[in-house]
Amino acid sequence: MSKSFSSREKSRRKKQEVLQRLHEDFEPWEKSRQARYHAGSKSWSRLSNVHNDGEVIFRQFENNDGNGLKPFHKKLKSLSRTARISGKEEAHPVYRYPSAYLDAIIHLDDAEKWALEERRLDDDIIAEQPAPRRKVLEWLARPENEDVLMAMGDGGTDLWAHSEPGEGKTSFANVIGGVRMPEINNETLLWMLTLDELECLPLAPFMTIAVPEGVEYEVHAKPRNPTLPTVEIELTDVFRDTVEYSDPRDLMTKIVPGGLYAVLPDPLFRGCEQLTRATYTPARYAEEPAEVTPLRDVNFAFLETRAKDDEFLHPTTMINDEFSDLVPLNPEADENDTNRKVKGWPVAQGKARKKNLSMINLSHSIARCDEGPREKNRWFVTMPNTPPPASSLSGIGNVPINMSYINKFADRKGRAVIWRNDNFAPIQWPNPYRRYRFRGEISVSYPRREEALDAL
Repeated sequence: MSKSFSSREKSRRKKQEVLQRLHEDFEPWEKSRQARYHAGSKSWSRLSNVHNDGEVIFRQFENNDGNGLKPFHKKLKSLSRTARISGKEEAHPVYRYPSAYLDAIIHLDDAEKWALEERRLDDDIIAEQPAPRRKVLEWLARPENEDVLMAMGDGGTDLWAHSEPGEGKTSFANVIGGVRMPEINNETLLWMLTLDELECLPLAPFMTIAVPEGVEYEVHAKPRNPTLPTVEIELTDVFRDTVEYSDPRDLMTKIVPGGLYAVLPDPLFRGCEQLTRATYTPARYAEEPAEVTPLRDVNFAFLETRAKDDEFLHPTTMINDEFSDLVPLNPEADENDTNRKVKGWPVAQGKARKKNLSMINLSHSIARCDEGPREKNRWFVTMPNTPPPASSLSGIGNVPINMSYINKFADRKGRAVIWRNDNFAPIQWPNPYRRYRFRGEISVSYPRREEALDAL
C-alpha cells in the first residue's frame, strides 16, 4: 500500500511539474486593453486610454543577440539613416525596394496615405494612432522617405511562406504576423488552428483562444522529456483567456481591434454552408469516411464572412497553416464540394482584401496548390534550403531570385527572401521559441468527433 501511495505521489509531483512549467512559461499579459475587455472589466470604449497588446508584445521577445526586439520604427530610422549617410545604393534592400517587404507589412488605407502625402501629421487619423504605429507613419511622411510612401498600397496584403518542415515558416508567422503586424498596424490576428499541434504558442500569453460553443474538447500537454507524463490541461493553462463562438459570423462580433486570436475549428461547421454555399458534413452525420468534412474547411467560411459581412472591418491578418492541404492542386468535385470551395477562395480573398484582410499562408510547396490562389497571392517568402518556384509555374508570375541567392542570404533558420514581381529583399527575425522552456506538444481533441469517426 505504501508503495502504491508513493507511486501515486510521484505521479502527482510529475504532473505538477509540467503544470508549473506551463504556468511559468505562459504567464498571461493581463494589462492591455484587449485583455481587460475580454475579462469583462469595462466596455471597449471606456478602455481607450489603456495600451494595446501590440504596443508591448515586441518587448517580450529577444533578438538573436539576446537583447529585446527593437521597436519597428527604430529599425526604419536605422535604414533611412544608412541611406542618408552612405547613399541609397548602399542602403539595405528592404529600404531600396520597399514594395518587396515594407509594403507587405505596413498597412495603410486611402485616407491615411493621403494625410501622409500632405504631411498632415496632426490629423486625428494619424495623431490618435497607438504610439508604435504613429511613429511608423511619421517616418513614412518624412521627405527623405517619399519613395517608400509612394510604394505603399492600400487594403490588405498576402504573404505566402514556403519550405519543407523545420525551415522557419512557423517562426516567421509568429514574429512577423503575431508580433510585428500588431505593433505596426494594431492588427487583429486570426490564427486558424489545427488540433494536433498549436503552432502559435510563443504568442499564447497575449492570445484569446476562440472555442466553438457547446463542443466538448480535451487538451493535453505532452513533454518531450520521457520522464514527464502527458497531462490533461485547461486551455487557460497556456492561453490568456477564451471566447466562445456559435458560427464564423458570430466570432466577428466578438473580436476587437488589436486582439490576437487562436481559432479552434467547429467540428459541427455551424453557419459554414450558408456562407460558402458548399457542403459540410460533421462526422456524426456521415455514413462513410469520405463524407466527413476536414476541420480545416472552416477556413473557407471564415474568409467568406470577412469578405461578405461587415461585422468587423479593422485591419486583420488571417494565418493559414498547411495551405496546400486547404487549396490543393486539381481539387475534386467530391462529397465535400472541395472544388467549389477552392475555386471560390481567390474571389473571396479579393473581396476581403479590399476590406483590410491580410493573409499569411504557410505550405511545403507552392506547386501543389491550386492555380487560383497562386494568381491572387502577391508576396512570396522563400525559406532556407528551399528552391524558388519556376517562373513557368502557372499563376506565379515573374520569379526574380534563384537558388544561389537563397543560399547566400537565407543560409540558416530565421532568414528568408521575400519577393514580389521584380523586387526582392533578404529579411531575418529572431527565434520566438526562446521565450519559454516547455519542450513538447500541446494538442486539442474532440472526443465525440473521434468516436463518430471510429464508428464509420
